[in-house]
Amino acid sequence: MSSTEDPTAEIEHLRRRVAELEALLEQRRQDDEVVTRLRTIIENTPDVIATADAAGRIVYVNQAGKRLFGFSADLSVGDPRIPQFHPTWAADLILNEALPHAAREGYWSGETAVLDAQGRETPVAQVIIAHKNAAGEVTHFSTVLRDISESKRIEATLRESEQRLLRFLDALSVGVFVVEPDGRPFYANRSAIELLGKGIMPDATTDQLAEVYRAFVAGTDQLYPTERMPLVRALSGETSSVDDMEIERPDGRVLIEIHGAPICDADGRIAYGMVSFTDITVRRRAEEALRERALQQQVIEAQQAALRELSTPLMPIAEGVVVMPIVGSIDSRRAQQIMETLLEGIAAHSADIAILDITGVRVVDTQVAGALVRAAQAARMLGARVVLSGISAEIAQTLVHIGAEMSEMVALRSLQQGIAYALEQRGAL
Repeated sequence: MSSTEDPTAEIEHLRRRVAELEALLEQRRQDDEVVTRLRTIIENTPDVIATADAAGRIVYVNQAGKRLFGFSADLSVGDPRIPQFHPTWAADLILNEALPHAAREGYWSGETAVLDAQGRETPVAQVIIAHKNAAGEVTHFSTVLRDISESKRIEATLRESEQRLLRFLDALSVGVFVVEPDGRPFYANRSAIELLGKGIMPDATTDQLAEVYRAFVAGTDQLYPTERMPLVRALSGETSSVDDMEIERPDGRVLIEIHGAPICDADGRIAYGMVSFTDITVRRRAEEALRERALQQQVIEAQQAALRELSTPLMPIAEGVVVMPIVGSIDSRRAQQIMETLLEGIAAHSADIAILDITGVRVVDTQVAGALVRAAQAARMLGARVVLSGISAEIAQTLVHIGAEMSEMVALRSLQQGIAYALEQRGAL
């Protein structure tokens, strides 16, 4: 090699070396920037991030951890170690389970707890990572801890709310039964279990519900059709009700009324089918009894009407003459009927004379006398004269004794005399 070429080669070699060093410095600068960014992120994250050596001595804690634990800037003071930052149960879990597991598998995750500067316990979700050297030996551990006290509080609130709702449902006298979208039973409250005679049968499908829970069409031995069940219809998005289903229990059958409806999630998809049902056996019997009683009352009223018509007949015996035989006792209702029948008969037959025969009336008191007088007065207003026949000596004495006003009527002893008088009066007209 010539002397003139040696300096050139050396210079080229130096240039390449300088370029390599510059590249290394640039890479180092970039790595430092990445480390700085990571450190900034770690220092400002709300999660606690810490590092401990293989012996469990804390060598690094980020700002969130220092605030939580009350650390000073210098970790070398006091030789802090893992157990002092956790309650006893959590420290035992970390030392005896979490760290050995991380050493074997590379990491561990689970729920533990930490103690703050005042010694208060805070639940955390924790991840522990084991860092090893080339020989596979653990050199240190890193951990990330996230405060889950708020999520725990929310979870506890939701759990309590759910339990409270279940207690409310169990207190209902109405049965509540819920199935999943595939038809498998999901929930039944206490009343449902009592009414059905059995609890949740998790393997039952919609096609088996009638058979499993012994549901029949009321009054038959036919299993209730699956397609008519409100629970099945609810899974297709339909709201429905039926009252013709009977459930066979060990103590006999009960008739139930069922209302079904779908339960949808936030996206409108059917999440569950739900029914509520009640035992209407007693109510149905009461309704049937009421219907029978109403029918009996109608029959009784019809019979009473027929009897009233028979007990107060009005007959025309000649042109302008009607006769009404009265038999039995007279109360206020019958007195009103006598007056109505008499006036209707007078108007219908254009009668001038109406004979009221009381031969069949055994007792004439003030009420009966008053009824007869009022009937006579009403008849006079229609232009007819009332003849009272069938008056016995006892009745005559009673009428005089009670001071009955008889000026509106002609009183005769027998019906024959009354008819003869009426025909004579008609002949004189």
